[in-house]
Amino acid sequence: MIGTIGGSPNLWLDAPVARRGALVKWTGRVLRYGSTMILCVTLNPCLDKTLEVDSWNPGDSVRGRSTCAIVGGKGNNVARALSRLGRRARPVTFLGGSVGEDCHIRLVRDDSFDPIVVPTKAETRVILTVRSNDGSEPTAFFDPDPEIEPDEAAALVSAVEDELNAGGIDAITLSGSSPCEATKGVYADLIALAKSRGTPIFLDTYGAALAAVWGFWPDFIQLNLREAAAHLGKASPSDSDLDRLLFGWSRRGVKIALITDGPRNVRIVVEGKKLLAIPPKIEPVNPVGAGDCLLAGLVDATLAGLDPCSRLRRGIACATAATLVWDAGAIDPDRVTELEKTIILD
Repeated sequence: MIGTIGGSPNLWLDAPVARRGALVKWTGRVLRYGSTMILCVTLNPCLDKTLEVDSWNPGDSVRGRSTCAIVGGKGNNVARALSRLGRRARPVTFLGGSVGEDCHIRLVRDDSFDPIVVPTKAETRVILTVRSNDGSEPTAFFDPDPEIEPDEAAALVSAVEDELNAGGIDAITLSGSSPCEATKGVYADLIALAKSRGTPIFLDTYGAALAAVWGFWPDFIQLNLREAAAHLGKASPSDSDLDRLLFGWSRRGVKIALITDGPRNVRIVVEGKKLLAIPPKIEPVNPVGAGDCLLAGLVDATLAGLDPCSRLRRGIACATAATLVWDAGAIDPDRVTELEKTIILD
């Protein structure tokens, strides 16, 4: 059934949700910041399914040993990580069709979120990851991106604006790709709204959505090396190419800009100063969602009033902790605290 939240379309569910002012338990940890709320925007969510199988070859008839599913999309992973860190987060996303209904139920039931959902005519995509017990790399199969309607894109912007006008929003995260032409300018619009109200805004996107940002710039930008190379139009950008990109954002008012490269060093410019972060050496379980946890750690540390170097250590520690578990965003806060001490900034 279609209803409204804050004047914008939403799918109502007859289920308990974590609303403002409530204390929500997450794996035994009570949220520490009852008055703060962070909106986590995702333009291209999915139902992220994992199928566990025995060793297989293309063309085989493969029977699964087990399955699991969570609501994917980078902003939803950010929200989960923030919840683990004791922050109150609220996903903002598009959902459509039967898969979208399932995702909404899971966000409420499994994650204890109160999501802001804009219904779409297009079905929410499914990503199937096949994970074998033979030690080979998992293989992911992606549905095509949905075609969001222009009025649906406008409804999401209006929903965030309503929340900002209502007050109590301490930060906004914008994560992941734009699925289609109608949504490529949404992040630029939301950055302008947030900046006009002095709300910290954190951006992790690439492609058309990043290219559309101009005029107003976020407080924080992160990309991985592959995304930065595509943005620069170079297959193998040099260190000086990457530095020019980061310093260019810094001159536009971005307080922290960084480029990650998997387990390797992180290139950073903080308020015009160049830094290099060296993560600890670990044996990863699943790197998916590490960047989302990095973003969550930076948001958490920023709202805690930590200095820039401490923010970076927490963010990179969260990213490292994320690689030690299979489920995206399921970081262990105690492990994050331990890992922070191992991050080297040069």
